[in-house]
Amino acid sequence: MIAGEPPTCHDADVAQPSDESISRAIVAWTGHGQLAWPERDQSRVIEAFGPYAKELMPLIAALDKDFYASAAPNTIGDLNAMTEVAASEFRERHPEVSDGAVDALAWCFSFDMR
Repeated sequence: MIAGEPPTCHDADVAQPSDESISRAIVAWTGHGQLAWPERDQSRVIEAFGPYAKELMPLIAALDKDFYASAAPNTIGDLNAMTEVAASEFRERHPEVSDGAVDALAWCFSFDMR
């Protein structure tokens, strides 16, 4: 990409969003660090990423679904331990996702599993 020109479909961030962008988008989507409880809202991703949100949202949805794929809710009764196990499993499968984004997904998970 040439400085000052808009990105094209050949630019890496458009074709494949960066791990950092995906992680930041997850945090924005969940409201982690901004709200008292999780509220998944794509409008925050659109606000933060503009037209790139359409590339990010399917990735966010897939990662969120994968976080919830943990067997921990079926095997662990303690909410904190269950969340820790789910987060640990997710980190092993997705080392590219930042700790902040994993924390945001874990925050949602623990709220949903109450």
